[in-house]
Amino acid sequence: MTDVERQIADCVGAIYQAGSGDGDWLDVGERICRLMNAQRALLNLGGPGGPKNLLTPSDGSEAAYAAHFHASDPYAAKARRDYAEARAYHLGRAKLGAELVAESDFLRSEYYFDFARHHERRHVIGGMAGIAEATPVLVFRNDRTGAFDETHIRILQALMPHVQRALELRLRLARDGQTVALTRAALDTLPVGVAVVDAGLKILFINDSARKYLAAPGAGLVAMRSGRHAGGGVSLAAMSREEAGALRRLLASATSGGAGGAMRITSRDAVVALTVAPAPPGLAAEVGGTEIVDAREGLALLVLRSLDRKVSPQAEMLCDLFGLSRAEAEVAVSLTGGASAEDVARRRGVSLMTVRSQIRSILGKSEAENLRHFERTMATLAVLAPHGR
Repeated sequence: MTDVERQIADCVGAIYQAGSGDGDWLDVGERICRLMNAQRALLNLGGPGGPKNLLTPSDGSEAAYAAHFHASDPYAAKARRDYAEARAYHLGRAKLGAELVAESDFLRSEYYFDFARHHERRHVIGGMAGIAEATPVLVFRNDRTGAFDETHIRILQALMPHVQRALELRLRLARDGQTVALTRAALDTLPVGVAVVDAGLKILFINDSARKYLAAPGAGLVAMRSGRHAGGGVSLAAMSREEAGALRRLLASATSGGAGGAMRITSRDAVVALTVAPAPPGLAAEVGGTEIVDAREGLALLVLRSLDRKVSPQAEMLCDLFGLSRAEAEVAVSLTGGASAEDVARRRGVSLMTVRSQIRSILGKSEAENLRHFERTMATLAVLAPHGR
């Protein structure tokens, strides 16, 4: 392997590291410039702050290019036209600047006169990449270094397929990251606690409701750095020896192809129902984020719900769903948990006749056969109500 071939191989490795987020695109830019004996490299990608060059550190010229001159860059404009007209043909190809834009046209352009000649961009070689739009790699030399030649075309063309794949990887990872964030945000709205753990009870994900339960004084389940994962993560533990044994048995079932099961967790102020089930593969992959787990081990989904706490939907939800008046909705919420009409009348300071009339209206508007039927509906809506509303 020649020295140039070794440099190309090292540059390819740096490209994939940058695309995966484990490396720096600026390192890729430095390697390309060394390979091509060039002063600058450009790979411009759009973003919230406008176009940004991934391959060269930001300085005055990069700021000026991003703010104004990218719009008048004839090479970028040619890349956009080629990409739009024949993407498959141009993708991965490298060309000298004169093949992209006539030399005479370039030297007469505002771009050259006001910008390029002042910032070491006299000679250009370009390679085509892009996913939804053209994102070419442009490499520049100043006047003293001289023009690129066919050797440089071969070098850049060897790199371009890897640049394309790295850009695709970068986009896919960004989309995956957004999916993870959305999944976690959705789980955080649930009024029940949700956790994903491995076979050793190492916590890979925990939502807000479960986190609050574990942090409460006297909780029957706690999070601690202990056991097999000491120093390497946070694990779940039951405070009672009997409950810890039951939890381990359910976990062993759920992570080895079984169905898991359910148990009660007692604490100082509450009793919690805990269900343990195999974690759906898609959910486990999403909420696990970048955690590394043993591929031979299954993951378990834990759901915690207090058996003592009265849970009911908000009055606003009942008004929206059933067309209840505000007073009727408040009565409906007050009935949750087995309160009688007499109890509700006394708490609200109204007559029993008024409450009974409101109950008849509630049953009619919700199409419930009786109060027991209506309570089942309320229990379902309580689960659907976003946490913290």
